[in-house]
Amino acid sequence: MPRIPNTPSVRTFTETWSTDFKDAVTKAAGKDGRLTMTEAQKLATRPDADKAFADNAINYLKATGKQSVSVDVLATSAKAYAQRAAQVAAGPDGKLSLADGAKLPSDLVEDFFMLRGKTAPGTTPVVVGGSALPELKTKLDAATADLWLTSETDAKLKFISGGALHGAAITPALVRAQLGAQHDVMIPDVMYVDPSEIPLAGKTTVEEVNAADFLDDRATNVDPNDPASIAQGKRFAELKAVLESQLTDLKVYRFGTISISTFIVGRTSTGELAGLLTGQVET
Repeated sequence: MPRIPNTPSVRTFTETWSTDFKDAVTKAAGKDGRLTMTEAQKLATRPDADKAFADNAINYLKATGKQSVSVDVLATSAKAYAQRAAQVAAGPDGKLSLADGAKLPSDLVEDFFMLRGKTAPGTTPVVVGGSALPELKTKLDAATADLWLTSETDAKLKFISGGALHGAAITPALVRAQLGAQHDVMIPDVMYVDPSEIPLAGKTTVEEVNAADFLDDRATNVDPNDPASIAQGKRFAELKAVLESQLTDLKVYRFGTISISTFIVGRTSTGELAGLLTGQVET
């Protein structure tokens, strides 16, 4: 039975979804009020509708690197994520048709259609294993350990991932929809950011940079008289090789001005959006 109308507003979808999500993870977390990865994975095996929310919880824990999270913190982050994704998918009219629902990130598509009382077209069940993401994360974590992107500040390079793309093109709008909530959690750990400049939704300026050129510049623009600079250039050359061997459709998107959030992302061999989040300051 439908829980939301045929073309719900962004607010109606967000409020209904977030209420159901919080109920599901509250039950999964148990008495201590904290959800672990094991509990999130068990949620995916439930025989009822609650299992639809497992991928959202799993994606949050993967993105933040946390071993557990309080239900309240998770629910607040998830609600903000769902609202931003719904706003992008709905477009100017602020309403979510079935066609708009299919544009949501993969970890919200099935949920939207479930709330509409329908089966999502072309969606697949939550996959805990059988994904390229764990191996990719291991390789990129190794390639970026103690590596910094230098501009007017130093920024870490942190692994970030979304859901299955189902053949969709990688665009700034898709990056916002799938990775916006993770960005807002992760960017303060990547580089210093004024709190008012954290939300990706507020960074309206977007620049696409050729990925090969972006990485080559970091690999070759070194001081030949500085061993540390030479070593860093070599690390970026190695990072480029890992990225190009593991991801297709590699893109670099820079969101914002002055305090710039930089995504280096592509498509995994199993079809997910993944890559690195870093940042730059340019005045």
